[in-house]
Amino acid sequence: MIELPWFPKACSPNHRSRSHWPRTNAMKKTRHDGFWAAQSAGRPVEPVSGILLTFYPPTAHDRDRDNLLASCKGYLDGIAQAWGINDSVFDPRVQIGEPIKGGKIVVTIHEQ
Repeated sequence: MIELPWFPKACSPNHRSRSHWPRTNAMKKTRHDGFWAAQSAGRPVEPVSGILLTFYPPTAHDRDRDNLLASCKGYLDGIAQAWGINDSVFDPRVQIGEPIKGGKIVVTIHEQ
């Protein structure tokens, strides 16, 4: 299980900015955070067949599952890099939990 902080707004595909730098910097940060969180959690013993992303949003607003998944691309890239695998093996499933202060994302490995 890997616990990650809620992603920065700039990672959202719907985020608009006059410059590409906010998104670039946010994606670098999430990739870095995902890498080190996966390193700390250790490499899975069994081959990864799929992952479950449980989102605990910071507010009770409705969330689009596709946008949540797209916003976590940096995290997933970092996790794949730390585990030494291609992220194409991830068959991510998304589940939305109850809102918590600050929000968080929990990544667990699941079998297909």
